[in-house]
Amino acid sequence: MLHEDGRPAETQSYMWCYRTGRHGLPIVLFDYKTTRAGKHPKKFLSGFKGYLHTDGYSGYDQLPDVILVGCWAHARRKFDEALKVLPPDNRERRPRRAASVVTFST
Repeated sequence: MLHEDGRPAETQSYMWCYRTGRHGLPIVLFDYKTTRAGKHPKKFLSGFKGYLHTDGYSGYDQLPDVILVGCWAHARRKFDEALKVLPPDNRERRPRRAASVVTFST
């Protein structure tokens, strides 16, 4: 938002994205908010019960009756970052578990 009343154009804002599940017509909704506070999904998802696929942001921890399921892309990134910081002499014999996660998910 470049011309929002009472806020400079450089102020950071957030677009919360919500999407329905597999059943029925898919709906994607973008909800503009001025902060990334956990109160926003808590209010929006009030009354929702079920699984919520998220990026691991702690703001979702406040949601009752919701089972958080993590994003595989975010999980994979951590394994990839760990492999990239290995000392050069260890990179060729990458740890099998970390390497298998990165290889499996590509």
